[in-house]
Amino acid sequence: MESISPICIETLVNRITSYLSGNACKNTSIVKVNNDNLATNGELYFLPSLKVWTRILKCPDKCDGKCATILQHFLHIRDNEIVGKNDTDIANQVLQLLITSSNNWSMKIEKYTLEKERVCLFLQRTPLIENSIKAAINHKSDFGKTLSLNKVFTLKSLQDKESELTTIRLCLIQSVTENVLNQYGCKVSEEHSDNKFVFTTKSQGNVEKNYEKYVCGVVKNTETNCKETNLRWQDYIKNKVAELKELNEQKYFETQECIVKAEDYFIEKLAQATATFELLSAKPSRPVFIGCNFATDKNTTNTKGASFILYNTARITAIIERYNDKKLRGEYPELVHINDVDFSLLKQEEEWELVYNFIIGYQGMIKDCLKLKPTFQINPQIICIFLSRLCQKFSIYYRRIRILTEAYDHLIPTMIARIYMLYALQIVLQNALALLNITPVSRM
Repeated sequence: MESISPICIETLVNRITSYLSGNACKNTSIVKVNNDNLATNGELYFLPSLKVWTRILKCPDKCDGKCATILQHFLHIRDNEIVGKNDTDIANQVLQLLITSSNNWSMKIEKYTLEKERVCLFLQRTPLIENSIKAAINHKSDFGKTLSLNKVFTLKSLQDKESELTTIRLCLIQSVTENVLNQYGCKVSEEHSDNKFVFTTKSQGNVEKNYEKYVCGVVKNTETNCKETNLRWQDYIKNKVAELKELNEQKYFETQECIVKAEDYFIEKLAQATATFELLSAKPSRPVFIGCNFATDKNTTNTKGASFILYNTARITAIIERYNDKKLRGEYPELVHINDVDFSLLKQEEEWELVYNFIIGYQGMIKDCLKLKPTFQINPQIICIFLSRLCQKFSIYYRRIRILTEAYDHLIPTMIARIYMLYALQIVLQNALALLNITPVSRM
């Protein structure tokens, strides 16, 4: 399965693994992706111990016990003498060869560091920043899609007769599954399908012929720790609206330029988004607990999380709109063509983390949402976590960096590069929210 965009972390991981092992490798977890402290730890890392690599080596027996690391093995199978060379010299030699080889790849390695038990790899940032922003802006709603798998799926949900909220959750899981399958280039149809799944909370009992069960957890009440059977969907939304209105009375939602009290329309939209996030915030096989205003698990989202995501999505839109308004008034220049932007000016560490983890990383997130082998598995909670992390990182960046500056000649090129980055982030946010069938509000 290939991505539409050439900027794909999975492809890079496979190339590094194949280069060092001498064997064509896919979907191994030996070379790992790093997401935090990139300036110190690099974007990728691996353990050099040969024991970690043994199962994928092309010539596992050629070393005759002489090699302790994959770097020693790399030289040995190429008939290079390793006797008399220390581990550091061998590592430097092999890793320099890896860097040279990566010059022919779409994602290039710039440098490495040798830690006690691992090798850290650092990527060339500017080409990746430029190419990934261009890919997002050029592909727009298609960004993140992969080439078609030519598979047809049929999906159904069984009603939970005791709990309307649980039934809604099953329908939401089904809907997100259909959206993610579309990203994989799959077709969802009742005809000519060899992959039929029914979402249900019942592990026992028969289902329609040729269908396979996908058992999901129910919606539980936090106070009783039992299935929520009394609360209906409309009442659930009304409760969320009431919570959000109370919050809005205490503190107005702000835009870039002014403080605006959210109207009922936006509150309703936000309440629906909040409910969707809450019902999808746990892995489908697990129950979801409602009735509290805080997340009981670090991998779940809550009311604050959903509003925070939509707030930051609206904030990005507001910044872009403010730039366009000032452009119309002649205070800012026209945006230069994207091919003429100097993306090397995006030097802030948060800018690289936003691009690497959330623009480049968006395609990896889509891949992690759906597993087809060895068994079918959908993970909508990963989308919620991704959106939450993106907005947390952007919020930190926004507080520290003034994006719209004075229109001085020496400041304009950096501001334009940042506006294009915001356009790419806006596309990622809109696409990820669309997977959840959430339409972002234009302002809050």
